[in-house]
Amino acid sequence: DAPAPTYTFGFAAAPFTVVTSGRLRLLGDGFSAAELRRVFADTEGMLHFFEQRAGVPFPHATYTQALVARTVGQEMSGLSLLSEAYGRGVLSDPAAITLAAHEAAHQWWGNLVTCEDWTHFWLNEGMATFMAAAYLETRFGRAAYDRAIAGFRTEYARVRDAGGDKPLVFPDWNRPTADDRTIVYQKGALVLHELRTLLGDAVFWPAIRAYTRGAAGHSVTTPAFQRALEAATGRDLSDFFDRWVYARPMPAR
Repeated sequence: DAPAPTYTFGFAAAPFTVVTSGRLRLLGDGFSAAELRRVFADTEGMLHFFEQRAGVPFPHATYTQALVARTVGQEMSGLSLLSEAYGRGVLSDPAAITLAAHEAAHQWWGNLVTCEDWTHFWLNEGMATFMAAAYLETRFGRAAYDRAIAGFRTEYARVRDAGGDKPLVFPDWNRPTADDRTIVYQKGALVLHELRTLLGDAVFWPAIRAYTRGAAGHSVTTPAFQRALEAATGRDLSDFFDRWVYARPMPAR
């Protein structure tokens, strides 16, 4: 009953333990109900945070998170797959929730609003990576956000210094390498951080809400993202996009 990209259709099958709580559905094989509640204790807070930042309610009646044998994390329509190893990691360290936040963010940025083609993939992955860091900020404080941004900067610098930098509007995505993923994930998140710094929170977050509301249920491109931000802020952002999005490498800080 709501538009969704077909690549986000999927399923998981196992003799799961199932826990339901409000709009949440938690699945895990080899985890008790109590353990599943501990692993996903932050999920409702994540959804609430992303609803506020998006200005759009969670687009499904139920959000399902499944711990499965092997995955690096995968968003689907109303469903996220995370590894059993991730679940055990959160049981050991309840603050190790970045991946779940990233996949939850995709329910808005990546699923509800999706890139028109893979050359604009940073609008999915850079946004979700940045939004996960923003959730860490509201959950654990600014220092947690700053650590995440510093980590993105380090990863990007490694790729840039090795000669692997590319513009965010990616030249091709036919056979992406690990370094290519760093460009769209970590570099993409850094660009959004720089945009937040340029505009300030009082302007940046309402602009992100306006973009998300306007694009909900549609496919987007980087120029469309730029136009939406310019309309929301009343500012010409062409210099910023030329320097940070289309250029290679990004400007030094």
